Amino acid sequence: MINETAVRCFLSLADTLSFSNTAKQVYLTQQSVSKIVSNFEADLGFRLFVRTHQHVSLTKAGEIFYDMFSRFSTEFEAVSQNVLEYYEGIFSSLRVGYLEWLEISDRVASAVKQLRTERPSVRYTGERHSQFDLIELFMARKLDIIITYSEFAPRGAGINKCKVLDTPLVLLVAPDNPAVAPGATVDDFRNEPFIKAAGSHETHTASRNRAKRQCRELGFAPSEIIISPNLESAYLATELGQGVLVSTMLSRMSLHSELICYEIGKTEQLQCFWHEDTENPAVESFISYIERAAARESAQARPRPAPSR
Repeated sequence: MINETAVRCFLSLADTLSFSNTAKQVYLTQQSVSKIVSNFEADLGFRLFVRTHQHVSLTKAGEIFYDMFSRFSTEFEAVSQNVLEYYEGIFSSLRVGYLEWLEISDRVASAVKQLRTERPSVRYTGERHSQFDLIELFMARKLDIIITYSEFAPRGAGINKCKVLDTPLVLLVAPDNPAVAPGATVDDFRNEPFIKAAGSHETHTASRNRAKRQCRELGFAPSEIIISPNLESAYLATELGQGVLVSTMLSRMSLHSELICYEIGKTEQLQCFWHEDTENPAVESFISYIERAAARESAQARPRPAPSR
């Protein structure tokens, strides 16, 4: 049976033509080297050396196999080095991408802090991207993990997911909208023009269908659906009083704008996505911290049973 030790002994003996020198190079006894070489010849089916009391020399078969195994050894070392460098790169970094307008730094920072405690050598990189770029980079394996809404889940086999958190949906309305008044609720705006931001590289029809689906889910019957080219434009249209916009409290623009927020009474789930066949152990660690945080949050949100009397 051909194995690494046999090949090393053969190449060393072919170079030194000395059993004693070969034994020193491979850290074995002369008897072991002699036995290994004999078994190697038997496995190959050819004599590789001519042995006499005075000298050792290669046979023609030995010369041919020496040339082949020498090239193999050089290529094997080069490939092994490339593989080592590849895995060193994988094991030493974690690339996480999330929607450019999400405000989730606290949740991510907590997971990163725990990751650095467990794996201090891992270099964390967080990247904000548009929805389209986020999916493209993830599918091209240029991001280890992405965090986005379930509505924008990447499609394909072998993609795992877990919950990050549930965030309340809110209706955003311009302050000078006539319906804004003390005691106003979402019901007062269900027939207003409905503004929806187009997804990155999404067709106008796809955006309208997504807006209609959301209106049905929320019980809205808008007089008009307005598709804005991006989220910034959708917020601007809302600020100008052109309609109402549904967003979440994780949007940086929801948190820092002058728009009036009305709670809708529903939530949107933010999720982590990663490839099932990932070889990066830092991915599993990061996901476990996210899952634990989500579990704690769910437990805290559960109503406590009334005390028994």
